[in-house]
Amino acid sequence: VDCVICMADDIPISRTAKLECGHRQCHSCLKRNFELSVTDPSRMPPTCCTAEHVPLKHVERLFSDKFKILWNKKYQEYTTKNRIYCPVRGCGEWIKPSNIKMDTSVGRKYGKCNRCKTKICILCNGKWHMRKDCPKDEETKQFLATAKEEGWQRCHNCKHMVQLKEGCNHMTCRCGAQFCMRCGKRWKTCECPWFNY
Repeated sequence: VDCVICMADDIPISRTAKLECGHRQCHSCLKRNFELSVTDPSRMPPTCCTAEHVPLKHVERLFSDKFKILWNKKYQEYTTKNRIYCPVRGCGEWIKPSNIKMDTSVGRKYGKCNRCKTKICILCNGKWHMRKDCPKDEETKQFLATAKEEGWQRCHNCKHMVQLKEGCNHMTCRCGAQFCMRCGKRWKTCECPWFNY
């Protein structure tokens, strides 16, 4: 029997698999394709000439349980859209979607590395930012630019945006923090006038 990959023509039929497309691949080529698929995302999952996935039943007996576990993990990883990885040097672990959570205190999602336990920002794929904003979040950058143009100020405590319609420059936020509406510093720590004339 012929192998469509290596073109060998003297392979016993018992050492080949007939794929969905009708072609046959020898066990050596099938095994090599599956081994390559765990290191190359573009080869996951292995396919035949029609881009149909090679059914796992064809390789079930060719691999150890250890390889099957690795292959299943890599299949899950490589077929996940918008994958993120741990940014810690020497780690690089894939962050599973089940390890992505919402931090309600800042209103942003984060991932947690299973290997080194690092918290990762989902917006920029870097280490988690302790402040409320991700520096690479374009929407936040645009919002802050608008706030600056409009004369809004951000509370130093809860980071909510505040707009002054009228009155003095002394602002008390809904969280209770007090600050200067002109410069944003804590109240009575700046030289700004109490009123704008």
